[in-house]
Amino acid sequence: MNQQIRAREVLLIDAGGQKRGVIPFSEALREAEEAGLDLVEVAGNTSPPVCRILDYGKMAYQAKKKKTPSKGQTEMKELSFSMKISEHDIETKLKRAREFIEKGHKLRFNLILRGRERAYAATNGMEQLKRITEKLSDCAMVEQMSDGQMIGNRLHAVMAPSKKVATAPPALKPEAQVVPKEE
Repeated sequence: MNQQIRAREVLLIDAGGQKRGVIPFSEALREAEEAGLDLVEVAGNTSPPVCRILDYGKMAYQAKKKKTPSKGQTEMKELSFSMKISEHDIETKLKRAREFIEKGHKLRFNLILRGRERAYAATNGMEQLKRITEKLSDCAMVEQMSDGQMIGNRLHAVMAPSKKVATAPPALKPEAQVVPKEE
């Protein structure tokens, strides 16, 4: 807490969130101690400074929790390409897409159509998009795909990691089985 505050008055907000008004710092500190909570300066640049009675540990925990994303949230990654992409470039994009999917991210493919390519969006554009999504069908499933309608100058497909099928534990190999010794 700032040394200047100790000599001044503060605008106090109590634990219930109600404004208590401008009171001397020593009285605000006493009220926080009586409540078994902390006196935290929330706005020091105002005149008078605003202090709040709260549990600082709980506030810090909630702030940390807001910062870190929960495990259930997945990030949407995007890869864009055009109709004139070469086979090698497609393979490079697919390699990057597999990395994203293996990490559990959703993936959005954007097929950018330029000029006369837009006239063939429903045919050639959709074929290109389907061809790319089929190459990832072993590790991801199509969650959403354009139906030939463009958004701006783009067609899109959203893919999500496919559910992993739980497999039974492998059986013992014959050479690994223990055979009792005959005596």
